[in-house]
Amino acid sequence: MNATFKRLVKTIHFVPSDLLEYPVINYFQYRNNGYIEDFQPTQNLIQKYLPYYKKNPRTFFALDTKIENTIIWKDSVKRGMFCESIGSAYSPYQPKSGVLFSDSKFDPIKQLIVHKYQRKNVKNQKTAFLFIHGYAESHFIFHEQFYFRLTYNQFKSDIYALELPYHHHRVPYDSPFSGAYFLNGNPVRMLEAFRQSIIEIQFLVNYLKKNYERVILFGVSLGGHLVAIASQFVADIDCITALAGPFLFGLASKLNIVPIANRGILQHKELGLASYYKILYSANLKYFHPYTTNQNTAIIGGIYDRIVPFNLVSKLARMLQKPLYRYPGGHLTLLVGFRLLIAHIDDLFTS
Repeated sequence: MNATFKRLVKTIHFVPSDLLEYPVINYFQYRNNGYIEDFQPTQNLIQKYLPYYKKNPRTFFALDTKIENTIIWKDSVKRGMFCESIGSAYSPYQPKSGVLFSDSKFDPIKQLIVHKYQRKNVKNQKTAFLFIHGYAESHFIFHEQFYFRLTYNQFKSDIYALELPYHHHRVPYDSPFSGAYFLNGNPVRMLEAFRQSIIEIQFLVNYLKKNYERVILFGVSLGGHLVAIASQFVADIDCITALAGPFLFGLASKLNIVPIANRGILQHKELGLASYYKILYSANLKYFHPYTTNQNTAIIGGIYDRIVPFNLVSKLARMLQKPLYRYPGGHLTLLVGFRLLIAHIDDLFTS
């Protein structure tokens, strides 16, 4: 056997989760490599965001405290062990620039959409579990059958699931897939999608705290990044962030899972707009230091994760000085250890 090939075989360490991980990475590189119609940010527009570069970004993501926490719920539908209701509210988010939504087809702003899952014939639960999904997810069918069932068995909670901007029912009509406009070649839109998500999460947490004795906020992947930042704004709840690192956009760039974003960054550097990428740093958790995270916060990471490497999850836990729970799997196999993980974390939070 060729010596170079032998060294290559020793370098590549395959695990069962890789059979899912690598095809998914290649798939997203392919899906995110197309053309998305969007406006191009000008230097004047970018200048509006540069004051937040390497500064405390809390004011950028803060929710207006005067916002009313009202959600209108539609009639519930029986789905397996749950009854599902879909609620909507006018989003409390307002963009920093009206240019972002000058074309109405790019506008996910008007309605915040959240799903509520209650166990059939069970009322007046004292705990609410708010789930924040990952990038490009388009429905909650898988979560209903697995994550939500396990969650209910552990916490005996009503379960809420937020549709993130540009996902599910909130996609622009020409979006090639759910979430395509969340991570794309436009840094203004990416940062504002992040900001909109954080503000809407705060809105929902405040709503739930008025109606439940205990609120648990749980996010996976993109949702985990959002929960990690949201934990700097919400108090007196339990936060669990899974499969996330300190800086989502830096990770996406290195992984090249969104080639269109990387091309946009390089293109604008060539045009002399070097500040293009800097505006994204408001979503970098290192600029939130000193941290004000809830006392009850835990981090979950997969030691074979090829999408969010475990060393970045560990870095996030060290930064926030919070416990890290690991499982022997990858980014897409969290379900394997989910029951034991949330049981251990629940014991930590309630001890």
